[in-house]
Amino acid sequence: MSSTYRSMGQTDIKARLFVDAPLADGAIIELPSDQMHYLLTVLRLGVGALIAVFNGADGEFAAVISQAAKKQCSITIGAQRREQVYCRDLWLLFAPVKKARLDFIAQKASELGVRVIWPVRTD
Repeated sequence: MSSTYRSMGQTDIKARLFVDAPLADGAIIELPSDQMHYLLTVLRLGVGALIAVFNGADGEFAAVISQAAKKQCSITIGAQRREQVYCRDLWLLFAPVKKARLDFIAQKASELGVRVIWPVRTD
């Protein structure tokens, strides 16, 4: 089964989806209703469509929609496409500014994955 996934190219992937489950070759995952709606209704994919799935821990895997019914959708996990990449800690050092701008800096820094926000004094 996994050789089929390996032979398929990047252009065959129809969607990329986060799943909250452990990923391994051959595993079958039942999708929650919001993800089912996204794949089947919004993207109009059906049984046999190739997608990419990831969970933030195991890397990215190819998967195929193996079952699609009105209230149920499951995918079968194929071969791993990419290893999980762990980024180093990102720190932001900044000169203090007005309070309103400080909130904005903190918000945007956290959106970018900054782990430490450190004000520094400049003269």
